[in-house]
Amino acid sequence: MNCPFCLVAAGDVEGELVAYRTANVFVLPVPWQRAKNLGHCLVLPTAHVTSLHAAPRDLLVELFDVVAQVTAAVREAFGAPGSMVLQNDNIPGQTLFHLHVHAIPRSPGDGFILADPAKIEIPFEVRVQQAAQLRKALTKR
Repeated sequence: MNCPFCLVAAGDVEGELVAYRTANVFVLPVPWQRAKNLGHCLVLPTAHVTSLHAAPRDLLVELFDVVAQVTAAVREAFGAPGSMVLQNDNIPGQTLFHLHVHAIPRSPGDGFILADPAKIEIPFEVRVQQAAQLRKALTKR
């Protein structure tokens, strides 16, 4: 399979980016992040599920339990007083069809807009560090 998320889930590539893992779900920082919302990450099933409505109920429970843990952890990991959760389900222009939920740290005055052309590419090493910060905060829960 050519799904990059499946390769990460299987441990074949970029394993050091995985911030947290349960039996069926994993968390990793995204490569492109807004400068005022650093720590933006994805929560994904390890199985190749293509959409929210195609996921079994028990997986959804586990997925959103981890999302809730991540929204609490970004406070400690990235100093964000809050977060925003987004899920795109086969939207126009989507190129990766593996179910994922975005957890985005939010702070007052961050000027967040969805279609933000000012996103910056986050180097692999920085994302590894972000994963470590989030991993530390999530393992305390």
